[in-house]
Amino acid sequence: MNGQYDPKRFFEFLGFDPGDQEYESENLETVNVFCRGDREQLERLLEPTPFTLESDIFQVTVADFANCTMTQGRYFDGGVLLAVSYGEHRAGTYFFEFEDEHWSTAAGRELWGYPKRYAKISMDVDDHGAKGSIWSYETPVLDIAVEFDDSVDPAAWSEAKLSPTMQVRAVPELNGPSFSQFDISLRDTAANFKLKQRRVGRASVKLGAVDIGSGLLGGEPLRVFEVLGGEHTVGDFAATRTHGTPVVLDSLI
Repeated sequence: MNGQYDPKRFFEFLGFDPGDQEYESENLETVNVFCRGDREQLERLLEPTPFTLESDIFQVTVADFANCTMTQGRYFDGGVLLAVSYGEHRAGTYFFEFEDEHWSTAAGRELWGYPKRYAKISMDVDDHGAKGSIWSYETPVLDIAVEFDDSVDPAAWSEAKLSPTMQVRAVPELNGPSFSQFDISLRDTAANFKLKQRRVGRASVKLGAVDIGSGLLGGEPLRVFEVLGGEHTVGDFAATRTHGTPVVLDSLI
């Protein structure tokens, strides 16, 4: 090596951009289904985390970042969000999350602590409804569908605060039993989102191996007591320095 090495050059090797990156995705399409789950099971799932469950309503989602301006371009993501709190802060947390590109899986986990796993994702939308699917190789992870019906009232799921998002970014010790860094972060890209179209409707959900990366369910299904409804939205997404770069709420190590 000649001269002074700039550690930021290592992002070229990792294949994704730094944590303070700004990017947009015009006409982001998202399918969301809202479910009432088993509160006891959801609380048990949260036991390994520092979060407290705030609602038994959870969100199952698939999103198509077709017009993403990041260097690597398009990707899909999806998963399950729970409504949680940490101290005075209430937010949604991605508890099970999946990406269909290796770079976006690694970037989300390493930069911001999202619990991303690699999987294949698809979305189909027509005049009658919208569908989203996630599967890991041959293993079904989830399938959601919304049949458009304007009589469905979104108030049925409005009590659950699912944005902004709050995550744990934990960096394991290189040669020890714990973590060298353990941060609770808040990221509020929803503050930038410009909604263009929203259609609600009756929804269905089929949950398979949503815990395929962690096994936290121990062979049980993620239980759904009631499907409250769903939506398909189109809008302009933006991650900016103000609303996109995470804020560290607390550092436990």
